[in-house]
Amino acid sequence: MNVEEKLEKIEDLTSDFSLSRYNFLKISALIKLIEDTHNNIGDCDECRKNENHLENLIEQIPNLDDNTYRTPYEKEFNKIRTHFHKSHGYIPPYYFSARYSLMGIIVLLLLTMAIKLIFKLQSPDLLLAGATAGLAAGYLYGSYKEKIYRKQKKIV
Repeated sequence: MNVEEKLEKIEDLTSDFSLSRYNFLKISALIKLIEDTHNNIGDCDECRKNENHLENLIEQIPNLDDNTYRTPYEKEFNKIRTHFHKSHGYIPPYYFSARYSLMGIIVLLLLTMAIKLIFKLQSPDLLLAGATAGLAAGYLYGSYKEKIYRKQKKIV
């Protein structure tokens, strides 16, 4: 089955899905995996193997309401996704934004705590301002780092 046939089959199988069900089953990520597997099939033996697994995942879509089918589906889906993260340099969505936001909160919160201790300030608003500034700075820096991956379409 080529990529267009796979995408048509997914569209046929998911035509009556609600948006929440479509998102819950990560169909858009499955479509991205199919396209990226096709793009890397010439260079990667694992991607050649994964092409057959992706066809099996497509066949399982109608049965995903049942937990006995959904659990193996999700395991296989995550295995393929992990392959792209490790072997092809893909990242999860908002990977750097989340990571640097947390680091920014921690660093600026510690910095504002030190300022409070040094200057013997009593205002709790300073801590809140530090945490907020750390969140904003970390998110902006993380978004900047993700920009490269977004341009290369290396986010799964």
